Amino acid sequence: MTHPATPVRRALVYLGLASLLGTVALALGQCTMVGDSLTGVSLSRRAPTTCIKMCNDDFAELYKAEQKRHIAAVSQCQLLPGGAARAACLAAEDATHQANKAQLSADKTACQNNCYHEGAGNAG
Repeated sequence: MTHPATPVRRALVYLGLASLLGTVALALGQCTMVGDSLTGVSLSRRAPTTCIKMCNDDFAELYKAEQKRHIAAVSQCQLLPGGAARAACLAAEDATHQANKAQLSADKTACQNNCYHEGAGNAG
């Protein structure tokens, strides 16, 4: 017997993933992603350590949100009747969770790497 709400749960998982990635894009969009101006003046007055702190803080908040999303998705999987459906749901959620954490880590690293380039003049 298949559970009729399985496509709905799958849609909710994908919707959660899409909203998480949208949040990541918005949060990390504060890092300067363009080169220095012709004069070498930074577009941001923040020191690199301030930028790195912002990257770390954003990562921490997004990681907490991913943990909450994961716990909710696992709870939904647990509602499925035992057997193959539950196991498949849990395996898919685990894969999604691991992929989300890897993406968050990559985004954090990219944000931090960008902090070192802020205000680094290249006139010469």
